[in-house]
Amino acid sequence: MAGFGAGLRSVPLAVVLFALATFGTGIAAPASERFVAHGGAVRDLAVTADGRALVSGGFDYAVVLWERATGTPRARVVAHDGPVNDVIVLPGGAIAASAGDDGAIVLLDIGSGAVVARLFGHEAKVVALAARAGGEELASAGWDGTVRLWSIAERRERTRFGDPDRRYTGVAFLAEDGLVAADHTGSLTRWDGVSGRVRWRTPGNGFPTTRLLARGDLVISGSIDGSVRGWNAEDGRERFRLEGQEKPVLSLALSDDGAWLASGTAAGTIYLWHVAEQRGERVLRAPGGAVWSLAFAPDGRTLYSGHGDGAIRVWDISNGQQIGGPHALQLAASERLLGDERGAQLFRKCIGCHSLTPDDEHKAGPTFYHLIGRRAGTVPGYPYSEALRRSGIVWTEETLGRLFELGPEAFVPGSRMPLQRVPDPQDRAALVAYIARISAREQASGSNGAESGR
Repeated sequence: MAGFGAGLRSVPLAVVLFALATFGTGIAAPASERFVAHGGAVRDLAVTADGRALVSGGFDYAVVLWERATGTPRARVVAHDGPVNDVIVLPGGAIAASAGDDGAIVLLDIGSGAVVARLFGHEAKVVALAARAGGEELASAGWDGTVRLWSIAERRERTRFGDPDRRYTGVAFLAEDGLVAADHTGSLTRWDGVSGRVRWRTPGNGFPTTRLLARGDLVISGSIDGSVRGWNAEDGRERFRLEGQEKPVLSLALSDDGAWLASGTAAGTIYLWHVAEQRGERVLRAPGGAVWSLAFAPDGRTLYSGHGDGAIRVWDISNGQQIGGPHALQLAASERLLGDERGAQLFRKCIGCHSLTPDDEHKAGPTFYHLIGRRAGTVPGYPYSEALRRSGIVWTEETLGRLFELGPEAFVPGSRMPLQRVPDPQDRAALVAYIARISAREQASGSNGAESGR
């Protein structure tokens, strides 16, 4: 068992967290704006084998295809009806696959951004994907208690494994014909890829596994409890445990040569581990909030991190320096409008999905700009559910109050709005009053959109 600090040679701060009021880095504005295209957390990252393209999936329902060298987006594709949880590049490098809360798997052409196919079958969110090295099969792990194998060429499900009492959170192919998956209990299960027989299962510790990787005879898992563990692929025996980082571990990445492991936490820290020696090498501290995703470039020296503020940052792991992406926390125009009153504090839970400006800021939900008096389901271009479009609701302080009192599942059955009840009457009144006032403001300075029709 190794803790971070055991064998730790240096812990430099790659980025100092500056207060926004005094921020100054000397970085030219165009450079600081690179790798910014998501309106919510960057949930996963993948790099093509040739290193030319980067793929990201976000809480804003979008998959973004990037020119890796310049940090500029080539395409932003909204092909899911919910947050994107995982993205991978299929062998060959031409197709990316994404998995979402909507239960769908989407295949995208990396060159054009066109949707190649949609795979349906899961009855709950799909949180993880893996591709067999030969390129013929795709595996998906879902909260519906199934792990499914898909024929990439035929675009259909081949078989499935699983347990209806488990919510699967990670999946990986093994070098031999096998498959391993992680679940919400902290347990790992290995199946024989041909017979479907369970080869081994580790006992769960009650803490969900958040990420799963496999390389050769090694399986690596990250957990809500803050640990990273290495497992023997053949028999499920624990080979090492890396501890000492903040809880929870949200992301993992392994360099192509297997020498370096990176783990990201909800505290905004990235830990670099020397795999062979099972020791911590360096801590990177980023300004963008939780580190939801990590990916190494093929050179093994460059690391990409996706953050809660919607930005991607780039690191040189040889010295721990940030070499790309914003050097400060990214705040959308709407977030700069928030104050300290009770209603504003409560609205911080809404700002992740809704902007307050005419520009939707690439957020997952429709803008709240001039919300009061607007008929529900009418923001142009937003893919509303049929239930909301046909509801006949006009947003007033009274109808907003009812929404937050009852929750969307009772107020608008069939709507895709996430659960958002506010049980306390005083809090509810403060939130509604704040939304009514702030959403009526004219366009804030810094918003870059023209007013939408309402």
